[in-house]
Formats: sequence, C-alpha cells, structure tokens
Amino acid sequence: MLRAAYQFRRFLKRFMPAFGWGALIVVMGTLIDLAQPWPLKVIVDGAILQRPQTGWLPTLIAGPAPAPNQWNGTDWVTTIPQQTILLRALFATGLLVGMGALFGFASDMLMDRAGEKVVVNLRQAMYSHMQRLSLAFHDKQRVGDLVSRVTVDIDRVQSMLVAIFDTFIPNVVMLLGLAIVMIWVDPAFGLMALAIAPPLFWVTYRYTTRIKMAARRAREADSRIASHANETLGSVRSVQAFNREDYEDDRFAERNSESLSAALEAVRLRAIFTPIVDVVSLGGTLLVTYVGVRKVVDGSMELGVFLVFLSYLKSLYRPMRALSKMTYVVSRGTTSAERVEQILNIEDRITQPDHAVMLDRAQGSIEFRDVTFSYQPDLEPVLENASFTVRPGERVGVIGRTGAGKSTLMSLIPRFYDPQQGTVLVDGVDVRTIDLGSLRRQISLVLQEPALFFGTIFSNIHYGDPTAPPDRVWECAEAAHVAEFLKGLPDGINTVIGERGATLSGGQRQRISIARAMLADAPILILDEPTTGLDKESEVLVLDGLHRLSRGRTTLVISHQPTALRDVTRLLHVDGRHITERDRAAVGLGLDDEPVLKDL
Repeated sequence: MLRAAYQFRRFLKRFMPAFGWGALIVVMGTLIDLAQPWPLKVIVDGAILQRPQTGWLPTLIAGPAPAPNQWNGTDWVTTIPQQTILLRALFATGLLVGMGALFGFASDMLMDRAGEKVVVNLRQAMYSHMQRLSLAFHDKQRVGDLVSRVTVDIDRVQSMLVAIFDTFIPNVVMLLGLAIVMIWVDPAFGLMALAIAPPLFWVTYRYTTRIKMAARRAREADSRIASHANETLGSVRSVQAFNREDYEDDRFAERNSESLSAALEAVRLRAIFTPIVDVVSLGGTLLVTYVGVRKVVDGSMELGVFLVFLSYLKSLYRPMRALSKMTYVVSRGTTSAERVEQILNIEDRITQPDHAVMLDRAQGSIEFRDVTFSYQPDLEPVLENASFTVRPGERVGVIGRTGAGKSTLMSLIPRFYDPQQGTVLVDGVDVRTIDLGSLRRQISLVLQEPALFFGTIFSNIHYGDPTAPPDRVWECAEAAHVAEFLKGLPDGINTVIGERGATLSGGQRQRISIARAMLADAPILILDEPTTGLDKESEVLVLDGLHRLSRGRTTLVISHQPTALRDVTRLLHVDGRHITERDRAAVGLGLDDEPVLKDL
C-alpha cells in the first residue's frame, strides 16, 4: 500500500505541505483521543470513591486538592465536593470530545482534499500520456481497456489514497499512542494487553495478500468486460444487422461470469477475515478483563485505571478492525495502481531532438528517399526502398490494391510512424528533426471515416483551428457545402450530433470533415478515400468541397474512385512494397466523362 502511494510521489510532492499539516493535526487529535478516558477515572475514583487524584492529568481535571482531613478507616479522603469533581470531569469530557471533533474535521479537510487533488492530477497526467503514445502502441491496445484504466482504475487508486489519509495514518498513529500510554501507565499490564497485536497483524498480512490476488483477477476480468462492451456497443449497427444480439449476450455473460467468480472469492476472503479479527480481539479483551479485575480486587490497581485500560483496549482493537476492513479497498487500489503505473512507465512515443526545427508555414514539398517500413520487426515490410518526390502545390494521386500500403505511406508524412530505413522530408528537412507539433500543423487529413466528436457541428468544424473567429467557421461551412443541410437541422450549426456523427449521413459527415480541414488551412493535404461509400449527389458536393480545399495546397489523394482522381497531375502506384509512377491514360484516367481505373 505504501509502495503504491510512493510510486505516485511526484503527484504527491506538490501537496506535501497540506499532508504535513494534516499529519500534525492527526497527532494532536490522537493526543486528545488518548486523554478522553481519563475523566471517567476521575468520576469513579474521585467523585464516587472520594479518593485523591494522582498524576498530572487526573489532577488537572479534578482540580487541586486540599490536604486530606478525614479518615474513613482505610484512607484519607479529600473534602472537595463530589458535585464539583463530577462537573469538572463532565466539562473535561465535553471539551476533549469537542476538540477531537475539531481536529478530526481539520485533518480530514486538509488530507482528503489534498488526496482528491492528487488523483485529479494523476488522471490528467495519465490521459495526457496516453494521448501522446505512438499509434504503434494504440494499434495493439483495446480502447475499452485504456478507458477502464483512466476511469475505474483511477477511481480505485483514489479510494486507496483516501483510505491511506483518512483511515491508515490516523489509526496507525492511534495504535502507537495507545501502546505508549498503556505501557507508561502500567508496563506489565500494558504489554499483556498489547500481546494480542502480533497475531492480529499476522492474520491481516496473510489475508491481505490473498485478497489482493483475488482483487487483481477481478480487475482484469472487469477490464475485459469494459473492452468487450466498448467494442460491441461501438459496432451496435453491425451487431443488429447480423442479428447477433444473443451471441454477444453470451460472450458478455461469459466475461461477466469470470468477473463474478473473482469478485466472490474476494468477498469470501473478506467475510472470513473480519470475524477472525473479531475473535482474536475478543480473546485479548477477555484476558485483560480477567487479569484487570483480579488486580482491582487485590488492590494493586485502581478501579478508575482499570476502566481507562478497558477503554484503551476497545480503542486499540477498533483501529485494528478498521485497518483490517480497509484491506479490500487497498487490495483493489494497489492492483489498479499497478495498471496505472504500467501505462505511465510506457515510453513508446514518437521522439524528437532537443533542438527540433520549427516550421512556420511549409511550402509543401514532400520527398521519400529509400523508405522501408514494417509494423513489426518480424513482419514483412509494407514498403521497401520507396522513393518519390512531390513538388509544392502539386496534386498527386496514390493508387493500388487494398492493403498495398497506400494509407501506411501517407501515415509516414505526419510521423504517425517512423520508417526503419530511409528518410521522409518536408521542404527538404527530415521530418524526424522537425518539432512534431509544428510538422503536424502543416498537414490536414480528410479520411474515409471522418473523426467527428459528440458536440455541435460548429465545435467539430472549429476543432480544426480553435483560434478561428465564428465568421471564418461559417465561411468554411459554406465552402464545404455544410451550410446547405443546416437548414434542415433543429439548431442549425449548433445542432448536437451523436458520437462519431452517428445522426448524420456519410456525405454530411464528410463535408464537416472538409470544412474542418479548410479551417486548419495547412499547406499539405492528404485525402484518404474521401468519397468511398457516398451516393452520387453527395459525391458531387464532397468533390466540389475537396476541389476548393485543395487549391494552392500540395495534395495527395488516395482513392479507388476515378472521379476523386480526375484533377491529379500524376499517379503513384503502390504495389508489392514498391512505388512506381503510372501514366493517367494507362490506368483509365483519360478525359472521358466516366473514367474507370484498370488493373488495380
């Protein structure tokens, strides 16, 4: 548990003053709690049995006693009225309880608030880190699992940290304080009362380890559930189209059953653990009570001191039980902390030099020099010794069979991936030496599946340049033919669209994507199958928007559609890991009205 907290020390460092003051207040509150049983001793020994008080705290509570002046046959009795001693003891009880509540409130506010802020910073750091990991990393991950780590796992880490600050630290301080005071008041009796602690800690350690293992299995099963749900709900149209709801229900039930099995094992261990702690604690209580009563009877211990010990004994076992009951929260938290730490320790990023080149606005030339690329070292290269040059402002088509590597070729320009061999250059500069943000600001992409976000149409277009004024957003919307379908929407450009633009048609989504690329105003434009799947009317509008978008920009068009390639000046053919230049007429891109690509 402490190791899990320590591994996030860089997030804790900023809030250490709050934790320090909180810890100090916890210590002060513990001292107040340790003093709370002593008014009871004063009431019993002073107000009831009329015995003089010894020790600085009982004397402070009862008040200074005059010299004894009355012999009761056994002992001298003070003349302080019983009512006075009782009222002073009751006042002291109320004062101590009130001060304890105040210190408890202050420590909770300081430490719990700091703990909440630590977790917010941790979640932000993890989300930011995941966004900047390379596409090679994300290609191997399940989105549901990553979402689970940044939500459920962070929540469980939060619960663990709150438990550490709110339960572990106060109770550990209380245990130490109780042990010190009990040994100080009566060393032999105190050591006997504390003899029960080692068995309790052994039981706690044994069951904590087993609960942690069960919690880890449950967390892994929960992660598989999140991944499965994200995958199927994200493809719910396909599930319903193929009538596979029952099949997906069965798959989900299987994963749900795995999670239930692991969770029930953790519940079983926790259910066994708590009674064992109570039984061991009962044994200690019975032993202390028996010995204490004998000591009171034979006169070697005052009744009030015995009652204080019983109160301390109850207070001693209460922190132990509290610590034992937080084992499940801590076990889940440490398991989730391992999953969070695993992601934070991954450094699979696209690297850049310390003194990277900053591009203001590129002219737009692109060059590949003997580029070889493979997604994995043990896989066949997708591209091998690929070389070509695109001049600034040129419009070039990229053709080839499905899976030949066309999209991979385009992914190397904005450095979504880096080639194993060769060089990719923009304006004659190796892209690996250019600042990554500066490089990607030079490139706009329009993909076959537009990446739209839940929100308004305006916000989706504005995503291309958050600094652009509203008038500029409207200009791009009109140029991309977005304004034409806004009239039929309830709130126009402020209409909220579903996730991935699910409430819009394919042509509408693509036009929004084009408007966004227009707003970005990058000198290099990459179009990846921008008209695939569109009807004729939508295709005409999208092509007109693309034509306006590509004016004055270096444009690379990946497409199987002849209409999308009509305006290209050259064709690059990707085939068999190599790139060759093809003649327009040879592949059917003549000047006729209905060109048809051949031999692709």
